[in-house]
Amino acid sequence: MKRTSATITPPPEVDDTLTHWVKLAFVTMRREMEASLRKSGMTVTQWRALGVLFHKAIVTHSELVKQLEIEAPSVTSLVNGMERKGWVTRERSTTDARVKTLHLTARGRSIIEGAQEAMVPIEKRMAATLTSSERAALKKLMRTMIEGMREST
Repeated sequence: MKRTSATITPPPEVDDTLTHWVKLAFVTMRREMEASLRKSGMTVTQWRALGVLFHKAIVTHSELVKQLEIEAPSVTSLVNGMERKGWVTRERSTTDARVKTLHLTARGRSIIEGAQEAMVPIEKRMAATLTSSERAALKKLMRTMIEGMREST
């Protein structure tokens, strides 16, 4: 792995808080993901939603709200768009007539499988910037921070 000695140092007028650096890392990664997914005709949020359905065959609207951590009306809009594209279907739950379940279609499965392949180079580029022990430490620190933030709310 090639490491450069260049260090990103914020100019004095830039915020040097933890919040700033976490957001900068997220925005940088998201831009890469958006550019890659654009080729597949999808957004990052659509990719995440299809990923949830890919890993769990049947999902309710409320489960998708929790998994994506976005508001219910946004999930409704998201699902409406994915349904129009033929990526998902909605069916009435067999156990609760008030609930509709979401299902990945064959077309949706094909789209998410292609998009997952498009994410591999991004993951590899991110991973290559850190050693194995640094990646493990970063994951542990991020989990600790997220859990601590969730506990305090």
